[in-house]
Amino acid sequence: MILPNPWDAGTAKLLASLGFEALATTSLGMSNALGRIDGEGSVSRAELLENCRVIAQATDLPVNADLENGYSDDPEEAATILRDAAEVGIVGGSIEDWSGERIYEFNHAVERVAAGAEMARSLPVPFTFVARAENLIRGRVDLDDTIKRLQAFEKAGADVLYAPGLRDLGHHAHGGAGHWQAFERGDERRRSLVHRRRDGSGRRQAVERRRGAIAARACRLHERRP
Repeated sequence: MILPNPWDAGTAKLLASLGFEALATTSLGMSNALGRIDGEGSVSRAELLENCRVIAQATDLPVNADLENGYSDDPEEAATILRDAAEVGIVGGSIEDWSGERIYEFNHAVERVAAGAEMARSLPVPFTFVARAENLIRGRVDLDDTIKRLQAFEKAGADVLYAPGLRDLGHHAHGGAGHWQAFERGDERRRSLVHRRRDGSGRRQAVERRRGAIAARACRLHERRP
């Protein structure tokens, strides 16, 4: 499954009309649409959540959101963005281990993922929590550390693991099948994605899709790409 990146209601509707099964927000697209240079702090937390709401309400497709670093270094405070995203209609979201200036120290990064997983499990509907390891796109080309982080993030409870910047087969071969194919956890609830749809009165309903998380599929698609 491919997740295209709408940046407003219009592009969400356009992409839905083309037959895509799910959508994913984009911090770059949103920044550009606002006439700003993409970067840390270019979009506020409130603006990001409003953009999530607009895109989620534009169609009945499930939406995964790029939630930056949760807009906080503190694990519990960062995790609250998952709750707030779910409240505006988002059904999956990622939090990264990049502060805006540096990669978080290993133990702190794991604590942040554990807090995010706990928050995701506490929500009234299933929510797919994505843990991102940012090393490879932040000038820290350390594949061993990236793998170590992803393994720890999985143990900490993340549903989906994502390391942007894996662009060549050599990296994938080094990582090994055991590292890069285990994106989905075994628990059926955690592998599910909420699919929102409208009923006759226009209210949104949450319905579990048992075919696995869209973000996990996107990761595997990226893995197969040469």
